[in-house]
Amino acid sequence: MKWRRGTVFALAALAAGARPALSATTDYRPLAREILAQMVTTDTTHAHGSTELAKAIAARALAAGYAPADVQVLAPADHPTKGNVVIRLRGKGLSKPLLVIGHLDVVEADPRNWSVAPFKLTEKDGYLYGRGTQDMKGDDALLLTEATRLKREGYRPDRDIIFAFTADEEAGGDANGMQWLLAHHRDLVDAGFSINQDGQGGQMRDGKLLFLGVETSEKLYVTFELETTDRGGHSSVPRPDNAIYQLVDGLKRIQGFTFPARTTATTRAFFKAYATTQAGQVRADMLRVAGGDLDAGAVKRLSADPELNATLRTTCVATVVHGGEGESALPQRARATIQCRLLPGETPQDVRATLAKVLDDPGIRMSMDGPIDPSPETRPSPAVLARYRAAAAGLYPDPLVIPDLEVGASDSVYTREAGLPSYVASTVFIDQDDHREHGRDERIRASAFNTGVTYVDRLVRAMSAKD
Repeated sequence: MKWRRGTVFALAALAAGARPALSATTDYRPLAREILAQMVTTDTTHAHGSTELAKAIAARALAAGYAPADVQVLAPADHPTKGNVVIRLRGKGLSKPLLVIGHLDVVEADPRNWSVAPFKLTEKDGYLYGRGTQDMKGDDALLLTEATRLKREGYRPDRDIIFAFTADEEAGGDANGMQWLLAHHRDLVDAGFSINQDGQGGQMRDGKLLFLGVETSEKLYVTFELETTDRGGHSSVPRPDNAIYQLVDGLKRIQGFTFPARTTATTRAFFKAYATTQAGQVRADMLRVAGGDLDAGAVKRLSADPELNATLRTTCVATVVHGGEGESALPQRARATIQCRLLPGETPQDVRATLAKVLDDPGIRMSMDGPIDPSPETRPSPAVLARYRAAAAGLYPDPLVIPDLEVGASDSVYTREAGLPSYVASTVFIDQDDHREHGRDERIRASAFNTGVTYVDRLVRAMSAKD
């Protein structure tokens, strides 16, 4: 069927045909595995886009019994390969809808660096390998399985459930699906709150659940470019003024600078909960910080862990450096890229002013790579966190739910900016020492994926209950 850019794809004909009647006791694990295999096989890197997969998801939703009006495939007119699909399960209307989101795109994968084919689902030694299994087609497959299950079982939730599978969250970012849907099709995704599977979630060790992390806020990134220039000359006649040395001196000053520690409602709740898993000095330090006491000793000890350091403060780091024109020429230009991750409540302008003071050199010109959107914090809701805990209970003993700050980024930055309280947690629990998202031989435990079929069903049903 013809794809019409910027409009709803005509999918009604795909709904034809009988559907098997499935009971509440049906084993949905084979379906989930089938969907995951299809998703991994479909290349959704930035160069290929997500429209092909969005159409395939829509076809499955129609085959499950959704009305064509409740299955929308849309893409920006100027980015037709960046397709999104929105599926709505109609409820009783007792509360505002629940928005469940997951992105379809993945980062590149060079087959030469993998021990298995990256764009084919491979099961080996109890793991499922393939690009996107962790980030985040494993979760997408579980969500589509759940959308299918609820429709086939005739489930009618207290509120509408909106499943949004979106484009361009990863590298590229020129047609981010969640941002575009909120800007141009707000009626399709407007909700009371959102859950996003693109986050930490359950952290495992040796098959045991350590804790379930639920992200209620995230850092934003802003990129600065530093540049120095000089008149150059021949390398046989060096001078004290040198564009590369000048830039390096500035970078060393940034390296030696540490932003002050600060806590938020999320990070205080995080340290309070995480402390229960620790002992001795670490436990004492976490409890102290959780209480709002940023004791210098406690902060210094906790900051020795890079992840805890990133939780406690804004960070800036050099990521790219270019300089010089040739081996026999004094450099006329040197450039460096600095990427900063900001705690909620801080602005790029604040960070830029701080970096200017740290550099302390008007000869180092600094520019900012575009504006960034604010990311208001979703205050951790005990009621919502309790629903996560209830969904995991029984599958894992005594699940500990910890509110968390995302030090990377997710599409929940857009839902929060739009005024939707947003919670982020993967439904595929990952070994804490086996995070391979964006890396080679990306994989998930087959057992964790199978358990996720039950977990996501419990979670979506719990979250769709009325307020």
